[in-house]
Amino acid sequence: MNAKSLKTISIAILMALTFSIDTKAEAKTDIETYQTLKSLGTLKVFLDGEKIDFDYIRRNVDFVDFVNDPKASDVHIIITSNRTGSGGTNYILNFYSQNLNQIGDISLNCISSPGDTEDAIRACISRAMKLGLMPYVNETASGDLIDILYTKPEKELTQAKTDADPWQQWVFRMDANGDFNLEESKSKYDYSFNVRADKITENIKIRSSYYMSNRIEEIDNVGDLIYSENRRKYFSLRTVYSLSDRWSTGLFLTYFQSTYWNTDNAYELKPAIEYNFFPWEDADKRVFTISYFAGYEFKDYFETTIFGKTEEGLWEHNLELNFEVIQPWGEIEMKLEGSSYWHDFSKNRLTFESDLSLRITRGLSLNFGFRAENIHNQLYLPAGEISLESILLGNQKLPSTFELSGAMGIRIQFGSLYNNVVNNRL
Repeated sequence: MNAKSLKTISIAILMALTFSIDTKAEAKTDIETYQTLKSLGTLKVFLDGEKIDFDYIRRNVDFVDFVNDPKASDVHIIITSNRTGSGGTNYILNFYSQNLNQIGDISLNCISSPGDTEDAIRACISRAMKLGLMPYVNETASGDLIDILYTKPEKELTQAKTDADPWQQWVFRMDANGDFNLEESKSKYDYSFNVRADKITENIKIRSSYYMSNRIEEIDNVGDLIYSENRRKYFSLRTVYSLSDRWSTGLFLTYFQSTYWNTDNAYELKPAIEYNFFPWEDADKRVFTISYFAGYEFKDYFETTIFGKTEEGLWEHNLELNFEVIQPWGEIEMKLEGSSYWHDFSKNRLTFESDLSLRITRGLSLNFGFRAENIHNQLYLPAGEISLESILLGNQKLPSTFELSGAMGIRIQFGSLYNNVVNNRL
């Protein structure tokens, strides 16, 4: 055997030894990782988002520790919701892994029917939460203590429904409300009525509604009777078609009447187009849409306007940007809307709205809300002076070139991280 052959054999043996050492090291690393995960013990969970019965959740999901701070959790759960076509609610449970990256983030649904009780809804959410937590719990020491029990349904409950939907996916709802307040020299009556008819499928959404309300106030000011009535009617018919996973188009028809806005009758017809920069299937986590509306509206007024009009027909267009993000670090909602009349672009309105919720650090979160409007399209304002009674009772919209509103809040929390104990005593 020559020197060259010996050298080749030596290199092969060295590579084999190196590969064996690396394989053992990787195996050891995997075992250490598994042991580290199993040493986590009970899974720590932070629950956030939609308002639910937290006491019920803590009583029924008792194999984890619920903590008061997201940064101290292994899993962060954010619950959001959307209305379904039948009038129920789809609760989306988004699970974000804080320390268990090998599992990743997952989402589960809990869909309630319109007639479901609060107990049925919270049981559905609790059941979905248990199922979603199983992959994470499996990586902890608590996973060795859990088994899954399956209750087989009765035979008749498993049979497929063969009867067609007699309502063809239409859902109807009616609401009627009223209240009153009486004093010796003052009385107030409010009543309202609302009816809705919706049909929602994957490809089309039809939503129609009619709303009317009336508020009557009477004040006896030392024999001088002040009477006030604020009436409002509104009808809307929206038809939206899904063109793709990002594009949509629609047609919007509305009718409006309001003594507050000096509008006896207003009719509006606008087609629209919308694009979402994210797929609509991600709408429970993020939305970024741009929409454009353009159409014709006809108005007649209770009183002659400041422009000498008792009625008029106008062409108007709107552009809207809407951005929403829901993540473990907080939530952002922003909307920018601009509109103007085609006959005079100086008659316009620009509106910006934002809501921001941020978690700065453990136990510290900030909330901000802001709305600003730049207004130059109040064509409906009545000519003449506004009475003091109308101003004080809020019966008439006042002239203004801007409106601003805002809110800010801070939350500070410290102390024990765990909050599994439920105590509903007095």
